[in-house]
Amino acid sequence: MKSAGNDIVALAKIDKHRTCQYRFYSKILSCSEEALYHQPQFTEFLFEKFVWLLWSVKESAYKFLKRNSKDLIFSPLRIVVQHIEIPSVFLTVKSNENYWTVTNDEKTVYKGKLTYNGHTLYFRSKVSEAWIASVVNGDDNFENVHWGIRSINDDRYDNQSAKAREFLLNELNLLFTGSLRTEKNPVGYIEIIRNNMPIDIPVSISHDGMYVSYTFDLTCFHKMNNVRSA
Repeated sequence: MKSAGNDIVALAKIDKHRTCQYRFYSKILSCSEEALYHQPQFTEFLFEKFVWLLWSVKESAYKFLKRNSKDLIFSPLRIVVQHIEIPSVFLTVKSNENYWTVTNDEKTVYKGKLTYNGHTLYFRSKVSEAWIASVVNGDDNFENVHWGIRSINDDRYDNQSAKAREFLLNELNLLFTGSLRTEKNPVGYIEIIRNNMPIDIPVSISHDGMYVSYTFDLTCFHKMNNVRSA
């Protein structure tokens, strides 16, 4: 399945006490997912961060699936994370860093697998002091999946959306020649228009608080001559 999905959670905006209450987190975590948290690897991982990590993964999966299922309704408990691997090398992103691009270094990201209604998807996540960001893919190879996070100075919704699109286009402009712009498809997802024609690059943007993020997948384009870098 060709698609893209991402999400970001600004940790300054979460209510830690409410997050840890059963009647709240039970709307996000299944019993099997709650059991994942009690594995030894999560001994020093705060529960509220675990809840929002899974939220970001599930929101990313919903966006990924929505592209091909326009009537899909977000139901966190129906998207089930099967397992999570923690990073073997922790590269902490400080809260005062305003730009971060993810490299495909599997040692520095959380990764795992999830299922929804017969679909199996894979995810990569990064947890910083200030945000949690995730992306989802249809297979476990993220070589051509690009993603990044940056801070903004104004968290009004219109500015968040505009800055997320700007961030996405700036990154794509490093790879493609020609005039690029974004356009919302009738289903609701964003398309990239190049020289007035849509191009086959699935993209997704997300924003929360003072942070915006993007992802795009170059699987269908990585061998084409008009891509300067992959």
